[in-house]
Amino acid sequence: MLKLYGQYRSRAFRVCWLLKESNIPYEHVNVTINVPNATAKEDWYRGLNPNARVPTIDDDGFVMWESAAINFYLAEKYKSPLLPPDMANKGRALQWAFFISNDVEGDMILVFQHRFRFPPEKRNPKLADEAEPKLLAKMQLLEDHLNKSPYFQGDKWGMADFIVSSVMYALLEMNYDKLAQFPKLNAFLTASAARPAAVEAIKLRNS
Repeated sequence: MLKLYGQYRSRAFRVCWLLKESNIPYEHVNVTINVPNATAKEDWYRGLNPNARVPTIDDDGFVMWESAAINFYLAEKYKSPLLPPDMANKGRALQWAFFISNDVEGDMILVFQHRFRFPPEKRNPKLADEAEPKLLAKMQLLEDHLNKSPYFQGDKWGMADFIVSSVMYALLEMNYDKLAQFPKLNAFLTASAARPAAVEAIKLRNS
């Protein structure tokens, strides 16, 4: 059976959400990070993922890491209903995946960590303040797209929408005050997080 390594309160959440959307059975192996004696630092896990990060999957002996790559692999192999059937729309999904990874996620994480996730004594407000204008500019790009189309994938919620939603769920988790400035994006993320598969994954993330 497919194994998913990683604590749910990490990028493993994104893989979990994809697995739920696609009805793919799996075994979860909890691997901790960023805590004393984290499992991810142990030799047995480094043998699977030399970066000592999560998530990692073992699909009947095929080991893979990096959450976005994992999700595209799983969607293709297990014929996820989210995966577009044609190359043009697969390309569109990859376009949004690279954009979110390269242009949005880094700044979003800095805001998330230093405004919400880290304990107050470990926060660096300057890092969040410097990242926020760049994040807001990219959020405006997403808002502009949603003013023209209700989805990122095409005429229905698909792989591109999943990628955007699963990464940017952090904004909902932190109740990001600036999200209200982008009503289309706010509504899109809220509706995505209300999908049955998302609700299941979020429950595991919060457990």
